[in-house]
Formats: sequence, C-alpha cells, structure tokens
Amino acid sequence: MSIANKHKAACCGCNACVEACPKQCIVMKKDRKGFLYPKVNEAICVECGICEKVCPFQTDKELNIPLKAYAAWNKEKDKHLSSSSGGAAYVFSSYIINQGGVVYGCTSDGMNVRHIRVDQIKNLNKLQGSKYVQSNVCDLFSQVKIDLKNQIPVLFIGTPCQVAGLKEYIKHIPPHLYLVDLICHGVPSLQMLEEHIARITKRRNVESISFRQGNNFLMNVKGENFNYIMPFRKDLYYRGFMQGVTYRENCYLCPFACSERVGDITIGDFWGILHPELLPAESKNGISVLLPCTDKGMQLIEQTKEFFHYFERPVEEAIKGNSQLQHPVRKTKRSRIFHALYPIFSFDISVAASMADQGIKSLFKKVFNSK
Repeated sequence: MSIANKHKAACCGCNACVEACPKQCIVMKKDRKGFLYPKVNEAICVECGICEKVCPFQTDKELNIPLKAYAAWNKEKDKHLSSSSGGAAYVFSSYIINQGGVVYGCTSDGMNVRHIRVDQIKNLNKLQGSKYVQSNVCDLFSQVKIDLKNQIPVLFIGTPCQVAGLKEYIKHIPPHLYLVDLICHGVPSLQMLEEHIARITKRRNVESISFRQGNNFLMNVKGENFNYIMPFRKDLYYRGFMQGVTYRENCYLCPFACSERVGDITIGDFWGILHPELLPAESKNGISVLLPCTDKGMQLIEQTKEFFHYFERPVEEAIKGNSQLQHPVRKTKRSRIFHALYPIFSFDISVAASMADQGIKSLFKKVFNSK
C-alpha cells in the first residue's frame, strides 16, 4: 500500500518516511484537525518502497518484555519538584551529556511544541515537564544519524511510535544510541491546543505553558499580564485529553500500548504502586516507573543509580497500575462525537458537546457565551 494512500489509523506522524525518501518527494501536511500526514509528490516518486520500509506501522516490530521494574525519583529535590513524576528523564539526560553526549527531547517554546537537540546541562530545563500534545519531530532523525556517525552518544526520549520511527530510520542501532520511550496515552494535535489557548487568553501572546508539576495536574498558561491556572477537571482541553476524546486516529489502535516495549527503557508515572505509605515522604511529589527492556537499558540504570532514590518492584505491579501497558485507549462514543463535530465547530464547543453527559453543560454554555 502506498504511503500516500494509508488510512489515518495506520499513520502516527513520526516523519520517518519523509526523512528516508531518497527523492525528497514526501512532505508532512496538516489535515483539518491539525494532525500531520505524509503527502507524496507522485510526479517525482520512483516507487522505491523505502517509505514503507521505515514506517513503524508497516514493518515488523522489535519489542521486548521489561526485565525489571523500579519505582524511582531524582535525589535532587529541586529537579524532582520541577519535573513530571519522579524526574527520571532529567537523570538520564544529565548523565548522557556529562559523558559528552546529546539529548533529543520535547520542549515547549510558548505554543511551539517540538523536539530539540540539547548538548548542555543548563538547557535541560527546556525538556522538563509533560506536554500533552503531539511534538513535532520533523528533520530530527537526520540530525540523530549525523551525531551517531560522529560517535557522539545520543539519548532520544519520545513516544513509542517516535522511538519506533527512529529505529526504522536508523536501521542498525549502534551501542551509543539510547532509546527511552514514554508511557503514552495518546496525542491531540497542536492545532487543538492553540485554538483552545487562543480562546481563553483572547489571543494574547503565550510565553509558557505547562500541564503539571509533580502530581499536580494543572493547566498553567503564562503571558504578559495574565496567568491562566485551571485544574484539569475544569479545563476543556485537559478533560478531552484525560478522557481520550481528542486523540489522533492511530492512538486508538496503537500497537505499542502493551507490556512489550520498543525502547531500551520505558518511563512514566508509577501508578498503582502497592503500599506507597512505606516509601519516603518525598515520594509523594512524584514517582517514576523505570522499565529496562534491554541490556543497554539495564546498564544505563546501573550507571545512574547513585542519582536516584529507587526501589525494585514486580514488573506485574507496574503493568497492572497503568492501562497503557495493557492496551490502547478505547475509542468511545464521546470520542466519536468529538471527531464528528471538530473542526465543523470550534475545538472547545466540540469537546463540550462530546462530554455533555458528564455534567459540564454549564461549561458548554460558558463557551457559547464567550463567542
């Protein structure tokens, strides 16, 4: 099947096909909902099939069962508090940079959510915090390949489909490439977030946006002379995300939402941990789950353990506590309503209508009245 004719449920927007195309005849184009999909220039396409060979949704997937499970958090209190969950990504990132390496991860520059290359500790703060929106990785994979060719250690942190796309693009994974996949529930588009934020800020410039700090789930949008802070239960974008209403089509059929993992290490929140009261008090500020899935992943954890408070837990406990380690999010009646309405109606109206049965009619009315 041509990459240009793929059903949307079979494309994660990882950009691997674009970067691998020898004729540069593929570009990523936004659909009406803001999601990126490949568009092929048939006039110069030679049908070499390379785009299909690097697509993580069309190739055999190399997945591994977690070897162990750890509950962990950063020993540096300030880094722990400023990170999502336990700050594991910061520990791994700082270690790789101190070894002369570079880190590729997601940043939010105002409303611009994208992956960037970081080679200095002082810039790692740009990668901290959860971004509940799809990150743009365009042109990143070729940069990773150049670093690897120059024998620079590389740590790539991304969603499982982004990690899988990079693996297919690189093909032969060298020992100095470390892959960390996130426990991902699904991704809305940046267009959805931009539309929502434009309404609540009345289109004023946004300087920063964050979704959580530790275990506090808050939409926090800052700009000149305004600061919007709203608990996730009262923010329409956040509610749509948390309930799986606004995700990309492939997220509902994600082949990576399972206990077998695509990276060297899987990280996320350690939900469902048993007897948390037996852990030190600072664990209440967020606990990362570390799931090493390869020998390389085990080695990275061993090399960084002095920077963690960590406790080994049963792998089954980690899997049982997180639904995304068991199956993809279910496509519900609410998500079908949202995707039928958006973008015929505005994002906020579409979300409010899809969840009107949950007692948010007052919010729905508020959205209409603000027009």
